[in-house]
Amino acid sequence: MRPEIRWLSVAAVLVFLAVVAGCTGDPEKPTLDAATKQLVADSEKLLTSREVATSGKVAVTERADKDTESGCPPGEVRRVLRAQGDLSGSPAAQMPGNSAGLMQGLLEFMGYDEVVSDRDLRDENLGVSVVHNPKAGLTFVLTVRNGQKPNIMIVGKTGCYARDS
Repeated sequence: MRPEIRWLSVAAVLVFLAVVAGCTGDPEKPTLDAATKQLVADSEKLLTSREVATSGKVAVTERADKDTESGCPPGEVRRVLRAQGDLSGSPAAQMPGNSAGLMQGLLEFMGYDEVVSDRDLRDENLGVSVVHNPKAGLTFVLTVRNGQKPNIMIVGKTGCYARDS
């Protein structure tokens, strides 16, 4: 299978799983404001961590400061934080699966559960992890790849909430 087709297939499955994990009904989930604050705090811990610094340099490209309907049922919104960057060193020296696994390990230490096993999706050029924090209703999708820039992509999302009128 061509790498582009495989990447698109993996991405489609991950988006579906992230939407399902992020939009499940949890009666005790925090408000959108509280979830957004937790998303930003957890992202900051991740992005300034040794686990990310070991892999490369990453910068925030979307700050979770506006509502989006993406992936939510009609009338509901969520907040999304995106970061991306490139692997440090030569691409041949970096192992995407290891980089994604390091970031996943930190998030698991912070209370996130594995949604998608990186071992099922990993190859020498792609590492993917999806984790979800059931208490905060947050989901992170971590993608690290060789050969295509940006090499590192991190997406953090709140669950879906009714739009304030």
